[in-house]
Parts: sequence; C-alpha cells; structure tokens
Amino acid sequence: MKQEARSLKRCIAFVSLLAVFLGSAALASTDQDRLRTEVRQFHTFLQNHPKVSTELRTNPKLVNSKRYLDQHDDLEKFLQRHPRIKQEIVNHPSRVFGNYYR
Repeated sequence: MKQEARSLKRCIAFVSLLAVFLGSAALASTDQDRLRTEVRQFHTFLQNHPKVSTELRTNPKLVNSKRYLDQHDDLEKFLQRHPRIKQEIVNHPSRVFGNYYR
C-alpha cells in the first residue's frame, strides 16, 4: 500500500511538472509569435521610411540615441508602442534586418 502511495505521488508530481513545462512552452511560442508580428509591422514601417531603414541597418544603436529619435518622431512613436522591437534591434539586429523573422 505504501509503495502504491509513493508511486501515485511520483506520478502526480511528474504530471504536474509536465503541465508546467507544456504551459510555459505554449506561452513562449505565443510570445515569439507576437514578436514576429511586431517585426513584420516594423518592416512595413521601414518600407515607408527608407532613409530610417538605411540608417538603422547601418547603425542599429541609433534606436538608443535621443538626438536621432528627436529627428524621427514616427520612429520614436513606433518604438514607444513596440518596446520589444527596440530591444531586439539592439540585442539582435541581424535577426530584425535579416531573414530570421520572415
């Protein structure tokens, strides 16, 4: 009887851990999907702002420049609405400007 109780507890613990893992994997996937959508929106933004596109591809750190953002209100507003894009540009510019999200 004690053996069965231990086995049952182990089984419940395993199922609980599996549920947590699967739940977090689903959230990560959803989070990644949101970021992918935001990057697509950013690409659309860049198509409408070719000068900004060229400048950011050349120097992604411009997204941290107050002076640069003051000169590009549309970009500043976009990045305020999409702060993860700004982080992604700074941390992984090749992903944003390459084919990673396409």
